[in-house]
Amino acid sequence: MWRDLRYAVAGLWRSPGFTAAAVAALGLAIGANATIFGLVDGLWFRPPGIDNASRLVWIVSTTPQSDNDLWSYPEYEVLRDRATSFSGVVARGRRGATLRNDDGTSELLLVNVVSPNFFSALGVRPALGRLFSPDDDRSQPTVVLSHAVWRGRFGGDPAIVGRTIHLMRGDPLPVIVLGVLPETFRDLTASADRDLWLPPQTWARLESQRTFETRTDRWFDVLGVMKPGVSSMDARPEVQALAAQLGFAYPDTNSGRSAQLLTHAVYRMKDGGVNAIALLALVLLVVLITCVNVANLLLARGAARAREVAVRAAIGASRLLLMRQMLLESLVLGAMGAVAGLTLALWLIRLLPSILPPPPGFRSYVVFQADGRVLTFTLVVTLLTTLLFGTVPSWIAARADVLPLLKEGAAAGRRRGERLLGPSLVILQVAVSLVLLCAAGLLARSFSALRHADIGLQRGEVLTAWVTGGDQAPSRSASTPLALARLATLPRVTAAAVAFRAPLSLSGGGLAKPVLIPGRPLAAGEAPPSVKFNAVSRDYFKVTGTPLVAGRLFDATDEQPGEPVVVVNQEFARRFFWDGNALGSTIQFKSRSEPPHRIVGIVKNAVINQLTEEPEPYFYLPYWRASYGEATFLVQASSDAAGLAPLVRAALKQVDPDLEPRRVITMRQFIDYWSSDRRATALLASALGGIGLLLTIVGVYGVVAYRTARRGREIGIRMALGATRAQVVRLIVREGVTVALAGVALGIPAAIVAARATRSFLYGVTPWDVPALAGSSAVLVVCVCAAAAYPARRATRIEPSKALRTS
Repeated sequence: MWRDLRYAVAGLWRSPGFTAAAVAALGLAIGANATIFGLVDGLWFRPPGIDNASRLVWIVSTTPQSDNDLWSYPEYEVLRDRATSFSGVVARGRRGATLRNDDGTSELLLVNVVSPNFFSALGVRPALGRLFSPDDDRSQPTVVLSHAVWRGRFGGDPAIVGRTIHLMRGDPLPVIVLGVLPETFRDLTASADRDLWLPPQTWARLESQRTFETRTDRWFDVLGVMKPGVSSMDARPEVQALAAQLGFAYPDTNSGRSAQLLTHAVYRMKDGGVNAIALLALVLLVVLITCVNVANLLLARGAARAREVAVRAAIGASRLLLMRQMLLESLVLGAMGAVAGLTLALWLIRLLPSILPPPPGFRSYVVFQADGRVLTFTLVVTLLTTLLFGTVPSWIAARADVLPLLKEGAAAGRRRGERLLGPSLVILQVAVSLVLLCAAGLLARSFSALRHADIGLQRGEVLTAWVTGGDQAPSRSASTPLALARLATLPRVTAAAVAFRAPLSLSGGGLAKPVLIPGRPLAAGEAPPSVKFNAVSRDYFKVTGTPLVAGRLFDATDEQPGEPVVVVNQEFARRFFWDGNALGSTIQFKSRSEPPHRIVGIVKNAVINQLTEEPEPYFYLPYWRASYGEATFLVQASSDAAGLAPLVRAALKQVDPDLEPRRVITMRQFIDYWSSDRRATALLASALGGIGLLLTIVGVYGVVAYRTARRGREIGIRMALGATRAQVVRLIVREGVTVALAGVALGIPAAIVAARATRSFLYGVTPWDVPALAGSSAVLVVCVCAAAAYPARRATRIEPSKALRTS
């Protein structure tokens, strides 16, 4: 074996051009594959770093409107106390809090509020200090740091345990650092890593104890660790029965609500969704193109070495031995390609955070690592790739007929099927490359459509400043109207408004209320729909650019005591007033303390949480009519809204120090963030499409050049008989055109099928988008013809007399 290995290395060393081309192709494919896997694994599929990952399930609340809703803390407590299928049930809610630094500056951090049993039930151990548990003193505010924020924000200080830091949602609260999480544990959904982990008693002191007592305040995920021997199919009926019990015990808040169980693997797949599958599929197509490319190179090399193989067979080498030797050369090529690919991936993985911006106003702690998981995946792909591109050429080379080769040379002894294998592989390569190019084109056009879509909001210069009010709710503070008037006087400000939340502001859509429509009674056991809403001042729609469809918007009288009014969106009017009589009708919130509200206006549907979401019912209340614990000031500027940030911050703080904003972000930043995943996917798909096109061009050139060189005698005879250079060029280019058209004919249906499988990720385009299909086909045909034209031009330089003597 060692002698065969040395022979394989020596043979590759004697063919530097072939070796360089093969290693370069393999390095590109393996490097791209390792990089994309590192991205997908880092965002979605990396194990959560807990003891019981295989038994972890998500208990998801469901309603008639949603199959993926959240739970309130009292609902979680019922599941925790009554469920018997689990060794532990935990809750996790996502929030944000401001860290007050020693120098007076502040920084907004991402927070997970988790049940006291969270870490003990999941089997998470600290990297430093300890983690909170159900037995902790409930009166002491504590916090656990993520490993990333400990290193990035606190410099990896080993003395951090026991230190007091100050967190704010209003007034600063001193909180003791209990410990630091291990590096292997980031979050149960790796794409949503959090900076701080707080127990309920700390969050109750920061914000409000009521949030843990109110049955309708639903912002918690609930997870369970199944007992050994219990399957998810066994546990599902129990959680559904518990949800039904809640509906029976609390019909006002839980009627119509149920539950489903998702394994952690299924939940991760849903979280990653089509995006992860599409990226992995595209990079595997690049690997397939590379396999075809290298296989064609090996076929050409095998044909050139046919006489050498025949001699070795004539002196006693068996076909198995010859095939083993050829496969060994393929393994050496694969190993060299893996080294080149991993070297490339180490560099590319470091660039990944630059194409994935952090949530606006937050620091990014997303970690992508070329670790053992990436290495293992790369080695598996390398081995499979080597077997794919090496087996068939090795088998063909080893089974060639010896006697004709010894008598007539390399051209003899090749069966017709083997001679057609090279062009057939190129046709396959062109078809796969077309699928890649079409995917890149569709994703690029989808991203372009998203950038120019009508989202019900203006994409212009609007700045948002988020404020929390501490003990004084901004909506009840006398300072808030003064601040609004002060903002309107700032340079370049054309309008100012205040709202509970800004659209797209990472808040999950804000608050919701159960809505009853007078005259439309609910069926027996049916729960009233819970509809999201915002509380806004009268200039809100002017600032955001949400147009009025019918009726009127809020005016000054609506902000004073009087008849309660509401503005609804088009989807609200369509869904609940299908007879078209929404304007002027009244709606009732399922609360005895609130009178009916009259609908005075209908506005266009505007995005709430994400750019690509389906329209949902939504309504707006006058901001000054109720008490809200926070406010978002929205400022419309004539130009450079971002440049107004220091002025807006200073103006609010000057009016009232309690109105100092925790986060100042432009609407354009929010819009860019929510389109960043599609931008990154389009960018990566375009890069993969470019790699596939380059490999296809090289593959076509190699095959045409090889076949042209082997047709030297034929070309010499044609030219000796009077064929012109143009005729020779057409003869050879025709072969390239034939291959290209055959590949396109095979690739277009495959591209449409692939696009249909990922159509949920497309926006504003169809899987059979004509510009993407036609453009990709045209680019590919032109490139293939260009690749065939160069060896054709070289063929015209053949001297007929020389070709006849040497062929």
